[in-house]
Amino acid sequence: MNIKQSVTGLLLRGLRIAGLLLVIYVSMVFYLALTERRNAYPRAITHTEAEAAIQNTANPITCTLADGTVLSGWSIGNTQDPVLLYYPDADEDAAQFLAEVQQIQGLTLVSFNLRGSASNKGTPSADTFEPDAKEIAECASQVNGQKPVALAGRGTGAILAAEQLGDGQKVVLIDPVLSIADAISDKYRFLYPKFLVRAKEKLPIERLKKRISQVFLLFDRQTHCDRNHKVISEIPLIRVKYRQQSTLSEALKSILFE
Repeated sequence: MNIKQSVTGLLLRGLRIAGLLLVIYVSMVFYLALTERRNAYPRAITHTEAEAAIQNTANPITCTLADGTVLSGWSIGNTQDPVLLYYPDADEDAAQFLAEVQQIQGLTLVSFNLRGSASNKGTPSADTFEPDAKEIAECASQVNGQKPVALAGRGTGAILAAEQLGDGQKVVLIDPVLSIADAISDKYRFLYPKFLVRAKEKLPIERLKKRISQVFLLFDRQTHCDRNHKVISEIPLIRVKYRQQSTLSEALKSILFE
């Protein structure tokens, strides 16, 4: 009888613990679902060190969106040179990229912080994410009156860069994600499975395949090898470059000036 009571007690205790863990798990999933927009769309904080690093080489510029939201950004280089437009990752200040590549000559480097990122006002969402990117490309065209000859983007920013790809342009996908859903599920794993993610934005695979000679994938950070291989599996003919021991500037120059 004592053994039976002990086993029953252990089972009940195990069930209570399992129930508690289930409640905690469901609560975390529910919280992540409520805050998905914050995780899905740009929310970078100002990177003061990067902004300080470009203050002597960069010219502050702005891009006014259709709804009146003003995006801050910078251009570096001779404005008569062709433009490289960069779309930052969701948690990246545009100044971080510019600080790394400001030594590139022969191009005007242009990048804007996205809606809701760094010092920019506004709330990013599915309704603004891609339309804002199109308006940013139009603003970049005003730097020297010509559309950018090259586009680049990191992570989720690669989605935006790829969406703007047109005739006569190159696009460099730096450690890209296949989709925002992939980015979120990779970050939270089993806590927030991919099938729960509502964000639908993803790399325009068919567009890239049709312009495959203009498309490059750059392996930059070792921590993102898996996401790069996922993109390669979807676009087997994509031209791949590896940063390895070179600087980001050198890796980009090897692509853009080949």
